[in-house]
Amino acid sequence: MRVCLVLPMFLGLCLAAVTTGCRQESSQSPDALVKQIEQARGKKDEFFRTSPQSPLPEHLKHRFRGLNYFPVDLRYRFRGPLLRFSRQIVDSLPATGGEKRPALRFGYFTILWKKKTYRLLVYRMLDEPKGEDLFLAFSDPTNGRDTYGGGRYVDLIPESDGTYVLDFNLAYNPYCAYNPTYSCPLPPPENHLPFPVRAGEKAFAHH
Repeated sequence: MRVCLVLPMFLGLCLAAVTTGCRQESSQSPDALVKQIEQARGKKDEFFRTSPQSPLPEHLKHRFRGLNYFPVDLRYRFRGPLLRFSRQIVDSLPATGGEKRPALRFGYFTILWKKKTYRLLVYRMLDEPKGEDLFLAFSDPTNGRDTYGGGRYVDLIPESDGTYVLDFNLAYNPYCAYNPTYSCPLPPPENHLPFPVRAGEKAFAHH
């Protein structure tokens, strides 16, 4: 069983243009943001299709036509402070392979959706080479229908003014959604959103 990296290499590469745009968000038009996200999706498809580090099994690569996504919807894009916990706690996150994975409970990020506030736990994985990256694993009512049943991940993008962008249009599946030989951390109960997040990556079709 292979350990699933929370922030795969392809994602860091694909988000480079989007991150640059986020740091200049005040001057970015909605159309420009949508275009950047769509370009990142195209680069991710190319990575999956051609890279030796792609999580796809070899027998699926030749017929891979691209991942499925919800249309970009900037209502699912949030910007704000990341509130760090004063006491740093290491959690053991359950993983799909049955083991526990160490993760630092770093802080929380608050979003406002339809006049309701939701507080999401933000983690830093401690067993990965890119352990400085902050992410949250979340679940919502689309899981098992439109999206992967085990939940999805989304990364926090730092801004130059100290705030962060949390964009569910960039939500992605863990590697175990494409290949059962990977084991990936599952979302904590605190990060279950009661509303459907119709943004980001959809479930992967294995046929």
